[in-house]
Amino acid sequence: LSASLARVEGALKLRYMGIGFVWAWLYGAYYTPVILPNPEGLAINSDASWFASAVAVVAVFFLFGFWLRRTFRPRSWWVALAAATLAVGTVLTALGVWWGTAVSAIGGLATGVGYGLLSIFWAQALVAVDIDDLEVAIPLSALVVIPCVVTFPFLEGPVGVLAAASLPLVSGLLLLLCLGDCADASANDDGAPRGSAAAAVAIRRADRDDAAPLAWRYLIRVSALLCLVYVAVGWESALSVVDDAVHAALSLDLSTLLANAASLILAILFVFFSKRVSFAGLLRWIMPLAVVSLVLFVQVGNGSFYAALLASVCDVLAQILAFLFVVSLAKEGRVSAALGIGVVNGSLQFGVLLGNLLGVMAAGSSLTATALTCVLALAIIAIPQRDPSELSGDSGAGAVCQAASCCEVLRERYGLSEREAEIVELLAEGRTRPYIREKLFISNNTVATHIKHIYRKLDVHSKEELIDLVKSERAGA
Repeated sequence: LSASLARVEGALKLRYMGIGFVWAWLYGAYYTPVILPNPEGLAINSDASWFASAVAVVAVFFLFGFWLRRTFRPRSWWVALAAATLAVGTVLTALGVWWGTAVSAIGGLATGVGYGLLSIFWAQALVAVDIDDLEVAIPLSALVVIPCVVTFPFLEGPVGVLAAASLPLVSGLLLLLCLGDCADASANDDGAPRGSAAAAVAIRRADRDDAAPLAWRYLIRVSALLCLVYVAVGWESALSVVDDAVHAALSLDLSTLLANAASLILAILFVFFSKRVSFAGLLRWIMPLAVVSLVLFVQVGNGSFYAALLASVCDVLAQILAFLFVVSLAKEGRVSAALGIGVVNGSLQFGVLLGNLLGVMAAGSSLTATALTCVLALAIIAIPQRDPSELSGDSGAGAVCQAASCCEVLRERYGLSEREAEIVELLAEGRTRPYIREKLFISNNTVATHIKHIYRKLDVHSKEELIDLVKSERAGA
């Protein structure tokens, strides 16, 4: 049994899926009655704790993202404190129902701080994980929400509160295991920048790379667009009824259940079969969905099952892919993981806050709905057409393999195929995997398989080692 579990864990990378427990906590805390029983409408706009939590999480993402931008590996006690803060805040929020608004607000502040810090720490830790593992683990993290959708609506009293409070503790434990894996990889390294050391090298490279400002302009632009999407999602959430017809008939939040399943499938298809994976590609999927969701919401009414389904798909898909893309950019040395996730998730959460406040103040005005729909539809033209790898050119590494002859020598010496030699040349030029996918018209799976074979044949473990090998070959030519 233990061997079978080990194989399953190795295939699914369960220890890297802890961010899913943070997402599951968000659903359980504010979309089910486990913490706030019998709310008037959705808990996200009927209790003081939500507003306190929303303000705190925006502040944490922006402020701590900037402060921790050069921290390459979170300390264990930081992780424990963040998880405990989110768990304690959950309990205080529940107690606020009986003890008053002040306790509820304190609980909300604690949950906002804990949620933001755990998200930042997960981004920092996952930078040290192989990209192939990330592209499996982060989309599959959405699976963690599904059991919560099925069970949390039926949990009551202390059992429900403890169940919700346990989610950040499990996330923190998995994060500590993930950090331990990275430390072991770094300790067993023979000098190549792997694990947390790789993150440090990547961030230092981002600091001195002329392309870094281009990546930041790109990141800020897509963050602003994501903020607009979440203003629309937040506005719908503020006005949605608790039970649409399907929800009432089945006593199950079917829209969220289907949204998580659909978003998981779409994320996997997007990551593994897209020749060009980028924030721009993400937005080209999500923004039209958000526009259609708004139109359905206005035309059918705030009890529309399909509007709720599309809004949930936008939400879950954006959470998955935005987290994956920020970590991928950090691995390439274009941004700091903490600052990147702080900017993106801070903008996202700020959009949720604005949307909910707009919904409460405008009370479902048709003028507000029309304005949101028009602004979001027009904003689609502002989606970047190129990703940072195209904007930045060769990333300073083009001189490594200006002539293909050195790669041809490596091909003959190590038995590389012609396609593998092409990929070696592109990697040595500093090209990213999305660029290689588009350049060679092959899928992500194919690129990942070729790179694994290349690393094994050349006996290297990272792009930096491969570049060093090509450099030494050119020097000896």
